[in-house]
Amino acid sequence: MKGYAICGRLVDVEAGRVITNGLVLTEGNRIVYAGEAEGAPPADGYEAVTLVGGTILPGFIDCHAHLCGISKNYLNTPLEYIAIKAASDCGDLLDAGFTAARDMTKISPSLKRAIEDGWCRGPRIMAGSQVLSVTGGHGDMDTTYPVEFADDNLMGKLCDGKEECLKVVRQQFRRGAEFIKVCATGGVSSMSDGLDDVQFSTEELQAIVDEAARKGTYVAAHCSSLAGAKQALKCGVKTIEHGIVLDDECVELMVKNDCSLVTTLYVSLNVGNMAMLPEWLRAKGRLCAERNKVSIAKAHAAGVNIALGTDFGNKQQGAGSTDFSFIGKEFEAITQCGFTNMEALQIGTINGAKCMRKEAEIGSLKAGKLADVVICQGDPTQDITVLGDCANIRFVMKDGKVEKNTIGG
Repeated sequence: MKGYAICGRLVDVEAGRVITNGLVLTEGNRIVYAGEAEGAPPADGYEAVTLVGGTILPGFIDCHAHLCGISKNYLNTPLEYIAIKAASDCGDLLDAGFTAARDMTKISPSLKRAIEDGWCRGPRIMAGSQVLSVTGGHGDMDTTYPVEFADDNLMGKLCDGKEECLKVVRQQFRRGAEFIKVCATGGVSSMSDGLDDVQFSTEELQAIVDEAARKGTYVAAHCSSLAGAKQALKCGVKTIEHGIVLDDECVELMVKNDCSLVTTLYVSLNVGNMAMLPEWLRAKGRLCAERNKVSIAKAHAAGVNIALGTDFGNKQQGAGSTDFSFIGKEFEAITQCGFTNMEALQIGTINGAKCMRKEAEIGSLKAGKLADVVICQGDPTQDITVLGDCANIRFVMKDGKVEKNTIGG
């Protein structure tokens, strides 16, 4: 077999157009042709893949993942159990059409290696390792536990003072981190801080950003408040996570610094109504939803690169779950904030690739790029909700290998 010939309606996310009679040809792990079927190179010797009524898309990209194997209370769950569950969750994420993810957990470098070595199925991971936080900050999630539990766990690492921050950043790089994430402000799910809290001092945060730059990479900053977002942007972070409150100055800095905004809108819009969560957490969440809509519209109008992120953790089944089987609901949440369906698809593909600095390799269907291809049932340019159920994702190819195929099944 020469490769695959994937035929049907095709979305060109770079041009923002739909090709009714499209064709993607893959050989090995690369795309060799993508475009109109008419006038394409001969497809003799290729294995044909067609879904009647389906749509061909680039693999989806989640720029804010927590592949941490959460089931109930991760602080009391053995790391061995978490790692095995996280490997299973990676397969679920891939089956939902996500072929790349920027992950932020202690085990992400190991998950990346296991997937690359073929020990488990999963997306192409950009590993971020632990999220850095000050003591009593957003990473100090549950202050009813002794500080030793929060100091160094699956999700985060506490660090205070410039020298300690430098050491912890270097520890993350030693483990295999490809970028650094910090909590620049308070957050919804942490007990001991307010949404508007500014967390690291400017000296601490600048030291973290400078150390990442020396390593040839960047810092991603969790930001739910205005003052903290401004501080982070002035220190030189390259991605703002959530961006719940942004003003004109923030947006101008983002454009000037080529800084991306990562969405996490499904969680932002819905956490206030998740009945299983405690009231203090839901109350914080309700404050965020409307603020978030205003901020993302402001960033979009200014031309900021907006990338899809989910903040999903596959926590628990039932109400309040962020199960990877419906992780594609983030696309619908994006459209609920004023974006067109095509814009949502671009945010979840080519824009995510730019955020990860991998747009030359992934994010669109283009000759020379890696063969990350998804076929969904239906037409998401007309009905974006079809992406919200992994059962509608009928075919997934990553790196030229067919990872899922339920066409005809």
